[in-house]
Amino acid sequence: MSRHILIASKDKRLGELAKEAVQSLDYNVVMAADLSLALYLTNKNMPDLIVTDEELINGSGFDLLSELSTDEELSVIPILFIEKNGSDGQKARDFGAKKVIASPKTIDEFFLELMPHLKLDEKAPKQRPEYSPE
Repeated sequence: MSRHILIASKDKRLGELAKEAVQSLDYNVVMAADLSLALYLTNKNMPDLIVTDEELINGSGFDLLSELSTDEELSVIPILFIEKNGSDGQKARDFGAKKVIASPKTIDEFFLELMPHLKLDEKAPKQRPEYSPE
């Protein structure tokens, strides 16, 4: 089972940069432009890392941080918040972001920001059990 990185943003470039940055590692990069989809994929895949910014459809990165902080299992997932156009980095930290970074411009720059948060020497985590409302 591969490891997962969730990119929660309307900015498709972030997903492309992340895929390029970790292509040689055993990580699956998944994009979610919508807050609901980001929450669903987080619950389903238990990603090793979440990268978000302020821009999501039907919500924001702050909403995502707030929602994840209320779940004991999900609140331990490290979240990198990408600060764009003067967005409030301190607010992201207050909501639970592990680190706030400037918007990466190159693959190497993004890779250096991701590396400290990737678990390269550990086995891939198990997925959460499937949940059915029945």
